[in-house]
Order: sequence, then C-alpha cells, then structure tokens
Amino acid sequence: MSFSHSVKEEIAQNLPQSPCCLHAMAYGMLLFAREFSSQGVSIMTDHDCVAKMYETLLETETQVQPQTKISDAGKYTVSVPPADIPQVLSAFSVSGNEALLRVNRANLLNESGGEEGLNCCHNAFFKGAFLSCGTVSDPNKSYHLEFVVPYRTLSLDLLKLLTEAGIKAKHMVRRYVNVIYVKDSESIEDLLHLMGASMSAFEIAHIKIYKNFRNVSNRRANFDDANTSRVAAAACEQIYAIRALRESGRFALLSPELQQMAKAREENPDASLSELGALFSPPMTRSAVNHRLKKLVSFSESDQETNV
Repeated sequence: MSFSHSVKEEIAQNLPQSPCCLHAMAYGMLLFAREFSSQGVSIMTDHDCVAKMYETLLETETQVQPQTKISDAGKYTVSVPPADIPQVLSAFSVSGNEALLRVNRANLLNESGGEEGLNCCHNAFFKGAFLSCGTVSDPNKSYHLEFVVPYRTLSLDLLKLLTEAGIKAKHMVRRYVNVIYVKDSESIEDLLHLMGASMSAFEIAHIKIYKNFRNVSNRRANFDDANTSRVAAAACEQIYAIRALRESGRFALLSPELQQMAKAREENPDASLSELGALFSPPMTRSAVNHRLKKLVSFSESDQETNV
C-alpha cells in the first residue's frame, strides 16, 4: 500500500462529527471530483475507501443513492443518476451552469458563522478535496503533497484557502492541468493534521528525525574520513622528507630536537600530532609538534647545510 493510499484511508476513517463540517467535506469531495455540473456528478478513483466515502457523503447530504461500477482494472466510478443531479447541486447552492467552477464559501460555514466554525469547516473541506484529487509522496523518498485540479479558478481558490490556513502552498501548470502543491515538510505535516491524518503526520516527523540523524552521522563520517586522509598525507610527506634527509647525509646536520622528532615520526607513522606530542617528556603541544615537522619538511626541500 502506498503512503498516499494509507493517508486517504486514515482520513476516511475520521469523519467530522458536526453537521456543518460533514457538509463542507462532502462539498470538497464533490467539487474536486471528476464531474460536478449539470452534465454530470461523478468520481473515478483507484481507492475503495474513497469510493465508499463519496457514496456515504452523497447519501448523507443529498439523500441520493449513487451508482458504483468497478472496471476490470480495479477502478471505481461512482456517479449520480441524471435525474438526481439537480437535487445534488441544489444541496450545495450550485446550478451546474456556472461559467467558472469556484469555491462557494457559504458551504464552509457553520450555522453561527463563527471563527471556530470557519476553521473546522475549512479542515473538513480539505479532507474532501484531498480524497478526490490529492496525492502525497512517500516521505522516505521526498516531501511532496499536491492537488490536481482541472480548472484554474478553482485551483486558485483552493490555494487561497490553504494559505489562509497557514499552509505554504504554490500553484503550477503541469501538462495543461493546474496543480496546487506543498513541498515544505512542516506544512505537509500541518495539513495532514488538519485533515485528521495525524498518524501519517507523525510518520513523516519520525522519518525526518531519522533522516536528520543519518545525515549528521554521514557528515561526521565524511569529516573523519577527510581528516584521516589529511593526517595520512601529511605523515607520508614527513616520512619521505626524513628519508630524503638520511639518504642525502643531511640528517646528522639536524638539531637534536629535530632528530628526536624525526625518529618519533618514523616509529609512529599513523600517529596524530597530539599522539606524537604525548610521546615526549615533558609532553609537547600539538602546535609545537607541527612546527618541528614542518621544519623537517622545509629543510629536506632546501639546500641548507647548517644545523636547524
């Protein structure tokens, strides 16, 4: 089962309790389905839970019994008989002959029209819209939630409602179809919570924590690898310098301190600067060790013949 399908199942299992929100959810589902006009009222979906919810909301809000067909490919088509279309449209104050399909906010208010009612009906409306035309990607792969809407004006109305709800949504046109999408992971979580899919929202949050932990671990590992490579490269340069000094007979020209450092490096090729410093008595600082090793390399590359 895809993540998108599990989200829709979770939404379908959490029906609004208040009549105003149930009406708003039904309106969102019908408005963003395949057809919602005098020519037809229907939805086509791959999800059994969506088809059943469409049937339930239609019967609850309009007292109309829809017809359901299942294709050989497993697609559900739920449609309203032609004779019952006017009754369905009338329940949502729609004539079916509007020049532009728009969101009628009168269907998103409870009886008092208060702020609390407005917000809860918005959330229920989003539930219905997502069931009809929404998808969300697997958070293990990417963060992307979208509503695919055939009508530009309707898509922009939805965008405005989402923005008013604090969701960072955007509009684009993909293959002549309007898409309202959300890529911000926090906004996706917030929207899922608003639509009653809290378990799915928690799953995204959990995956984000895991991804962040993994990224931090990878960065640390990469840093350690890079640091180890730098230490190894520097140690090789120092050992080659010491060998060059011995082969050229200039090792004896080094000061006792540098000869001691050279021997310590030859005997401990994998040691860090701090580890080399700890071998001396009294212990040397990392900076002092680095200074002496640099002098060894510098002397090997020069033509000096005096003590360093």
